[in-house]
Amino acid sequence: MRFGLRCILKSYVFLFALFAFSCKKEMDQPAQPDRGITGEWIFMSNTVSTETITTYTVDSIVYKNKLTADYITYNNNGNVTVTEGNIAGADLRFDVITTAYFSFYAGDDNKEDSIEMPFTKYMDSAYGCQKTFQRIGEDSVYFPNGIIMQLPDLNGDETTSMDRPQGGSIKRFDNSLLITTSSIRDSSYEQDGTTYYLTKKEKVDMAFERKP
Repeated sequence: MRFGLRCILKSYVFLFALFAFSCKKEMDQPAQPDRGITGEWIFMSNTVSTETITTYTVDSIVYKNKLTADYITYNNNGNVTVTEGNIAGADLRFDVITTAYFSFYAGDDNKEDSIEMPFTKYMDSAYGCQKTFQRIGEDSVYFPNGIIMQLPDLNGDETTSMDRPQGGSIKRFDNSLLITTSSIRDSSYEQDGTTYYLTKKEKVDMAFERKP
């Protein structure tokens, strides 16, 4: 009986020692974070939020216009290849069908009264594009020359997201990839003796799925 008890105790001691060794090994060698974003992806959609504020002064009265729109792109198509520090898109196309909201303020008036304005943009043909990016930490990313998406500007400005330096995040979820970027740009122009000051803000969620 004592012999059997000693064998059982020795077995428990051995298992405990093995468990402790395994835990220590895991602590000594922490799992590396998954940075597997390289490879080929299918473009799924863009989720966009934009805001443009224009201010100008006439006869000592300050006027402000605000134009906003939130939308998800339609008829999305194309493939994206991600390598170290580079993202290239092929046969990219998408359409925009949304409602923009225009607000007008004069002087000390801060009451918002928006007017709805339909906004559509259909791409006649697909396009290709290539941009560089920099990983900053595990999730942060910076696009020094803009992103690959040819998003339309509601104001009709030729400067789009493809031209603006942008920062954001890049995350992988199983077989999907989400790249989020945001930008802000200040500019001005003069027309008929009046100077117009613009502040444009934009946030984009670009969704992709791993290509089989």
